[in-house]
Amino acid sequence: MVEKIEQGVNWEVFIKTLLKRLDIPTKKDIQFLHDRLDTLEQLLYKKQPVSGKKKPAQDSTKKSASAVVLDIIANHPEGTDFKTIKAATGYDDKKLRNIIFRLDNIKKITRVARGIYKKV
Repeated sequence: MVEKIEQGVNWEVFIKTLLKRLDIPTKKDIQFLHDRLDTLEQLLYKKQPVSGKKKPAQDSTKKSASAVVLDIIANHPEGTDFKTIKAATGYDDKKLRNIIFRLDNIKKITRVARGIYKKV
């Protein structure tokens, strides 16, 4: 299956033929692929307009976790227990206990009984 190369053929044609038969990409092929990849990346990162559903507007003044807990306690003037606060916020036990400890230290809330807190 080896073809004879004619006498007048130069080395450049020989190399191109060899590269093509061995399926080795040339510099031109690699540059073409590189350009295609650049085009695809630009399309991926291009901002596309949102169609259909709109995202809900985010509140620019997001409350801190302490403010959220203090609001929940304030909504219960007679006092509220730990379970109610946990259910309303969804915070884990450790985070919630630290928040309640801090609020108690700065005298924003008082401890009415064990596990029941009231806003001052």
